[in-house]
Formats: sequence, structure tokens, C-alpha cells
Amino acid sequence: MLVLKYIFKGLLFIVVISVLGYYMVKYFQPSIGRAPETTLMEGSPYYKDGQFHNIVPTRSADLTQMPSILMSYLNREEESAPTPDYLFTETNQLQLKQDTAGTVYYNWLGHAAILMQKEGKYILLDPMLGERASPFSFFGPKRYSKSPISTEELPELEAVIFSHDHYDHLDYPTILKLIDKTKFFYVPLGVKSSLVHWGVPEEKIRECSWWDQKDQDFDITITATPARHFSGRLFSPNNTFWASWVVKWGDEHVYFGGDTGIFDGFAEIDEKLGPFDMAFMPIGAYNPAWHDIHMDPEEAINAFQQMRATKFFPIHWGTFDLALHSWYEPINDLIELSELNEIPLISLPQGEWFHKDVENNDAFWWKKYSEELKNE
Repeated sequence: MLVLKYIFKGLLFIVVISVLGYYMVKYFQPSIGRAPETTLMEGSPYYKDGQFHNIVPTRSADLTQMPSILMSYLNREEESAPTPDYLFTETNQLQLKQDTAGTVYYNWLGHAAILMQKEGKYILLDPMLGERASPFSFFGPKRYSKSPISTEELPELEAVIFSHDHYDHLDYPTILKLIDKTKFFYVPLGVKSSLVHWGVPEEKIRECSWWDQKDQDFDITITATPARHFSGRLFSPNNTFWASWVVKWGDEHVYFGGDTGIFDGFAEIDEKLGPFDMAFMPIGAYNPAWHDIHMDPEEAINAFQQMRATKFFPIHWGTFDLALHSWYEPINDLIELSELNEIPLISLPQGEWFHKDVENNDAFWWKKYSEELKNE
């Protein structure tokens, strides 16, 4: 009887500590963000029973799969990170100054972050430029290397666009540094609550559902488009929406996948808003346990083939260790598959400015950073 009493007290202590920890983190850790008002979401056709839903049945890893996934991480043999000299700086800046005749330039800042430039104006997509994809500065997936352009070095921005609120896409420290230099923030439904909580003025925020179209000025149109994913910041699964995006800048049409699993919606996006000059497609952080919400390289090519796009640029790889495959597997497999399928692939290091007709395209630039492959 005495043993049962001690067990009960021990369990009660764990419960109390867990509850206190939950509320301490939720209400006193600002990086968690703020949940949106439920009543504001109920008008969306994609919102039901307190959550947003995909247009096709979708699931991610559940608690029953966690033990096997954790064991796989403990026993993994794949090369999980590049060599220490995996460092990048901004290059080709001179070309930006020389060529201002309506050309859109792009710069991959790591993971899904893309900086666009045309005639001295800039747009930034999914700027996760912080050190960790986590609500905590001391714990969580850490960047392999710093962004080639720091948040402080970024110029004034016409627009900052977010695909969803996961920590590897919506980064609290980055946003704090962007508030004063950004004209407008574009976010899926519900994400506005976190931005306002962090000090972004409401008048700067454009909240969108799929197919909502906003004119930034006479030359820029930004449209939220479907994606197959999910959302949540620690304690709030799917209470905010997710999206891919289309940016029409002058005569150039750009598709930005952000973070999505494979589905048949890419053809509809192309039909309504294409054809596209550039498609930024996510290729990494995939696993059978969460197959529905992340594309692998073969599926990314499938998505690209549903569209009429001139060039394919891979994102969502090579910056964080977010899955069990090696850090270089997504790009290695993509190059092989793109050659087989005659996909017009552009693969360049982080920090390098380029345009859709770039000529210097060394797809294997990353090999020298792999201990396993650098001598091949």
C-alpha cells in the first residue's frame, strides 16, 4: 500500500510539472507565437472542427511511430552533416548593378529561403535565417552554416512571404529584425496572430487563403496557392493554414513550393497562373512515416512535370538535419533523376545571384563538402 502511495505521488508530481511547463512555455516563450481566433478561421472552406484540412486525405507521423523513428536516428549510418568548410557568402553582386533591364534575379539563402531582386527592389520568401529551427535558442535542429546574407545585411524589402508557421520556415528572431525594413508580410490564414504578437503592425500584414491574389504594386502580383502540408507551433496542430505561392513580377512568373507533399494540384496551379519561368521545388526532409507532407526528389519532378515551368531549382535541403537520409541524398538523387527525365535543373550554392538563363550551373558543387563523396 505504501509503495502505491509513493507511485501515485510520483505520477502526480510529473503531471504537475508537465502542466506547469506547458503553460510556462506557451505563455512566456514568445517564439511559440499566438494561436488565431477560431471564429476568424471558420469562414474558410478548408477549416473544420477547429483545424485546417488538405483537399486530399493527409497524415504525418503519429505517436505510435515515434519509438521506431527514434531508434532509427540512434542507429543511423548516413552522413548527417557536411564538412566544416560548408560556408557561403554573397556572390555576383556586380551583375545586379550592371543588369537592371527588367531581369529578375534569385538568391538561395539556405533551406527554403529565396531572395528575389529586380531593378533594386527585393522580395523574400520563407526567411528562416536563424540558427535553430526551434522555439528555443539552445535546443533543436541547428543550421549547418550561417545564411550567406544575414538578416541585418538584407536590404529594404517590398514583401516577405511565408508558406506556413513551422519553425524551419517562420523564424521568430528573423522576423523581429525584418519588421522595420519590410513593407508587407504575406501569410496564410491564422499566421497573422503570431506576427502581431511579435510586433508586426497589422496594416503591414496580408493574410491569404488559397487563390487569394494581392497586387503589391503595378508590377508585382502575389497569389497564395494550394499545398499539401500541415501546421503548428508546439501545442497548436493545424490551427493555421499553409500555402505555396506564385509571384508575378513584370513578365516573369515564379512558383514557390515552400513545403508540400505530392498531390494533383500542381496542374491546376499551372492552368490558372502559369506557365512559369522558375519553379522552386522542395526536395528534402522526407521519410515514409511522413510521406504525405514532404516530397522526395522523384515526387518533386512529378510535381514539376504537372506544370509548364522553364527551370527547376531545388530548395528545402542542405541546411538542417530534419530526416534520416544523408544531408546530400536529396540533391544527389535529384540530379540523377533530372538527367533521366530531361529536367532543366539549376543547382547553385547558397548566396549566388542568378537568373533563369544562368549559364554557369555546376550541379555537383556540393560534393566537395561530403566526406563520403568528395574524392569521387
